[in-house]
Amino acid sequence: MPSKVKDALKLSNDKCDDVITLTNVSFAYGGNQVLEDVSLSVEKGDFVVILGPNGSAKSTLLKVMLGLLVPQAGEVRIFGQKPRKFTAWHRIGYVSQQAANINTSFPATVQEVVASGYYTGFGRLFGGGRKKAAVKEALEAVKISDLSNRLIGQLSGGQRQKVFLARALVRNPEVLFLDEPTTGIDTASQQEFYRLISNFHKRHMTVVMVTHDVTSALKMATKAVYMLDGKMTLYKNMGNLLNSFTSKILEQGGKAGVYN
Repeated sequence: MPSKVKDALKLSNDKCDDVITLTNVSFAYGGNQVLEDVSLSVEKGDFVVILGPNGSAKSTLLKVMLGLLVPQAGEVRIFGQKPRKFTAWHRIGYVSQQAANINTSFPATVQEVVASGYYTGFGRLFGGGRKKAAVKEALEAVKISDLSNRLIGQLSGGQRQKVFLARALVRNPEVLFLDEPTTGIDTASQQEFYRLISNFHKRHMTVVMVTHDVTSALKMATKAVYMLDGKMTLYKNMGNLLNSFTSKILEQGGKAGVYN
């Protein structure tokens, strides 16, 4: 594990306030309400998976957490601050759904794509020497150093997704937000990707992930959020989250609430 990534993981183990808090949050697209009175805390060291059927506002919930969407009601806090006042975006890494839709004919190398993580809205610019070292360490962290000079269009789907993960890690974040990161890649690549994420979490990185892969996700999760009809059900503090989640879903029929 590269030294700077180790430092970030160590920092994320420090005692402090919640990473994300949502309090009575509601959100609508036009007149269509998709989140209703949602409250949730993501704590340091959590691995939170967000599950639910298509169109259940899973990605919307993630974007509200990140301050990318502003709710019509309720409050969002990022490391204790309101999104519009939060400036320490280097503490957050984000792999969006759109990452998978990159133009593969664009003549960018792997290291150039990873370096572009410095130029997102989630941070400020750094000098060339520091950037080069950070890119190298991010590539090492996801085990694709050998691909650094390859064009992004020459990679498989699984390799490209590792590139986007490295891009999210390049600023040494304390928390990773992942929006359906394994969509469209083969089963072997999915499992390898999950192993990477699980290893980061075991070293105390906080993870929030939207996914349809219930079985794999719940094997790693400390909390599960189930979205249905704009309402949220939270499952937590379970010794065997997979079995407990499945039985609760069958018992409750997706009824909103919090289950321990």
